[in-house]
Amino acid sequence: RLYVRKLREKRTAAASKWATEVSDASSRVWNLHRVLAARNDPVTRKNFLEVVAGSEVPKDFAGAEEALVQAQNENKDIENVTDTLNIQDFSLFSLFWVQLCLGLAGRLQRLLKYDGGSLESDVASLYPAVRSASLEMVTELHDVMQMGSASSDDATGLSSMGSGWNPTGVMGGSAGLEDSVFLGGAVGMDGSLDDPFGRADEAAGGGMGASADAWTHPNSSHDATLDVDGSRPTSDVSPITSSSALAVFSSQEWITLQGEKVSDGAPMGFSPLRSSFLEQCKKRLFTPLEFMFQEAVSVDENGVAIPVLPTLPSRYDIAKIDSNIREELSLADPRQGGGDFSMATMISDPIVNMVHEFCVLAKRAISEIDENEEAETEAMAHNLKVAGVMSSLASFVRNAPENTYVNPYRPSQSPQHEEASHSCRVALLPALQEIESLVKNTILTPLTRVLNSHVATVMSKMHRLGAYLQDPRDDGSQATSFVQIHLVDQFDNIASAYLTPLPNEYASIVASTVATFSIYSFVSNAAMIRPLGEASRLRLTQDLADFELSLEQLVFKGGTSLSLSQIAGGKPYAELRAMRQLLYWNMLDDKTLSPAEVAKALLRETWVKDVRPSTLFHFLFSFAPTLLTSPHHFKRMDAHQYVGAMIKLDGSVDDGEASAWMTTMTCCDAYQQRESVDGSMADGDRRVGAILMILGPELLRRRRQ
Repeated sequence: RLYVRKLREKRTAAASKWATEVSDASSRVWNLHRVLAARNDPVTRKNFLEVVAGSEVPKDFAGAEEALVQAQNENKDIENVTDTLNIQDFSLFSLFWVQLCLGLAGRLQRLLKYDGGSLESDVASLYPAVRSASLEMVTELHDVMQMGSASSDDATGLSSMGSGWNPTGVMGGSAGLEDSVFLGGAVGMDGSLDDPFGRADEAAGGGMGASADAWTHPNSSHDATLDVDGSRPTSDVSPITSSSALAVFSSQEWITLQGEKVSDGAPMGFSPLRSSFLEQCKKRLFTPLEFMFQEAVSVDENGVAIPVLPTLPSRYDIAKIDSNIREELSLADPRQGGGDFSMATMISDPIVNMVHEFCVLAKRAISEIDENEEAETEAMAHNLKVAGVMSSLASFVRNAPENTYVNPYRPSQSPQHEEASHSCRVALLPALQEIESLVKNTILTPLTRVLNSHVATVMSKMHRLGAYLQDPRDDGSQATSFVQIHLVDQFDNIASAYLTPLPNEYASIVASTVATFSIYSFVSNAAMIRPLGEASRLRLTQDLADFELSLEQLVFKGGTSLSLSQIAGGKPYAELRAMRQLLYWNMLDDKTLSPAEVAKALLRETWVKDVRPSTLFHFLFSFAPTLLTSPHHFKRMDAHQYVGAMIKLDGSVDDGEASAWMTTMTCCDAYQQRESVDGSMADGDRRVGAILMILGPELLRRRRQ
C-alpha cells in the first residue's frame, strides 16, 4: 500500500508539473491574443489580430489550421465551404490549443508503442492524474478567459473579439499604450488602482492564468507561487464547483484536449491515453472471467464421456469481481485513485461490458427445462444456483458506487461524492437490466411454467374426481376439502423447494406468477362445475377461504412486501373475492323476469366488474338446460384442457377471453336449433341462452375499456 501511495503521489506531482507548464504557455498565448485584439495600427488603424489572421499560417501549425477549417465548414452547404480560416472568427489561442492537442496525441501514441508496447500499462495508469490536473488547469484557464475578457472590455471599451477601437484614444490606438490592462497596478478608467487580469486570476481561485506582468517582468508574483519542481502547490487549487465544471466540460478547450472531436481520424489530445486506459481497465475486469462457469468433464467406468453441468463460481470468485469493480471505480476518486469524479461514468462502460460477458457465460451454463420434465431435477437445482450467483453480482454492481464514493467518507461526505455515486449508478443501469433480463427469460420464466403446469394438473382433479359433485357423507360428517387435500401440500412444496433457495427479488416474481395463475385457474375450473348444487356451493365457499389462506402463505414465503391483494394490480384477488358473491347469485329464481331484465340486473351488480367475462359465461351454464352444451364439451376437450387454452402458463388471460366468447356463441346457436326441434325438455332455465347473448357484447366492451 505504501508503494502504491508513493507511486500515486509521484504521478500526481508529474501531472501537476506538466499542467503548470502548459498553463503558463497557454496564458502567454491568451494574453498575446488579447494584446493583438485590443491594439490597432496607429497609421493604418487596422487591428493587429486582423493582420495576423490575414498572414500565412506557419507550417508547424498546418495540422491545427486543417482541423479548424474542417470544424469551420461543418454543417455548411457546399457553396459556403472554404479552405482558409475566417478572418472575423480567427483566434490565435485556438490555433495554438489545437496544435498543442495534436502534438500531445502524437507524443502519447509514440510513448504507448515504445518498445513494442511494453510500457503501455504504466503509461495508461497516468491518465487519472493527468486528467485531474488538466481539468483543474482548463477550469481555471476558462475562468481567466471569461472573467479577464469581461474586465478588459470594461476598461478599454473594446468588444470581446477586439474588432472595435477606443474612440478616446489618439490615432485610433495610442490610449492603449498607457491603460491599466497591460501595466499592472496602473490607474484604471475610473481613476482607481486596478489590475483586470489580477481580478480575473483572483476570481478563478489562485491565478492559474498569468497576467501580462508574468511575461513582461520575470520576477512576478505569479512565478513565486510555484514549487521548487515547477508544480503548483495543491493548497492554491480551488475546488471545482458543479456550475464551473459544467461550463468546462462543454467548452471547446476541454473537448479538444480530451480528443472527443478528431480531424480525419487523426487522434487529438488525450484520446490515445484514454483509449489505452479504458483498455487496461477492461483487461483487469475481464481477467477473473476466465475461470467462471468452466465446463466440467466426467467419464464412466468405460471411459465414455458423461455430460456434466458447468462449474459455478464460488463466493470468493464473485467477491473478487466486486473488489475489481470497486478498485476500478476508485480511480475516479481524487483521494484514492488520483483522478476526478467526472471519470466515474467513463469507467462504468468497461464494467457494463464485463457484466455483459459474464451474462453470456452464465447463459451457456443454464440448462434448458422442458415443461413436461419433473421439476425436482438436477438441472432445475443448478439453474436456481445460477440465479443466486446472478443476484449476488447484481447486488455488488448496485452497491458499488455508494461503497466506493460515499461510505468511506461517512458522515462527512461531500455533495461531490453523492453526485459521483448517482452518476455512476445511472451509468451502471444497463448492466443491472441485462442481469435481470437474463434471469427472467432463462431461469424464472421456465421455472414458473413448470410449476404452473403442475398446479394445473392438480386442479384438473376437480373435474376428474368430481370433487364438488359428491354429496356429504351419510353419517353427517363434513366432506373433505379439495384444497386441503391437493393444493396445500403442493404450495408448501413450491415454497420449500423453489422459493427458499432463490433470492428474495426473484422468489417474489415466482410467487406472484404462481399465485396469479393459481387464482385464475381455480376460479375458471370452479365456474365450469355443472351442475352446482347447494351443498357444492357451501363446500366451494369453504375451499375459497382455504385457497386464499394458502396463497397468502405462499406469497409471504416468496419474500415480497406485497400482499395477495396487490399482486398483478389486484385483479386476480378481486376476482377471487367476487367468486364468493357469484356463487350465491339467485336472480334466476324469479321466473317472471325476462332475459333482458335478468341481464340488466346482473350488469348492475358491483362485483361484475371484477369477474372475467368467461367466468360469468361458464357459471351461467350451470343453470342451463341439458341441451345447452358446455363449452369444453362442445370443443371435445376436458375441462382442464379448455381452461389451459384460456389461461397461459405465465398467468396472462386476455387472449383467452375472445376465444371463450366465440365458443359460447356457438354453443348458444346450437342450443337454439336443438330447442326448436325438441322444446319439450324442461330441465334447467331456458332463459340462459338469451341472457348469454345479451351479456357477452356488453361485458367484452367493458373489459376493453
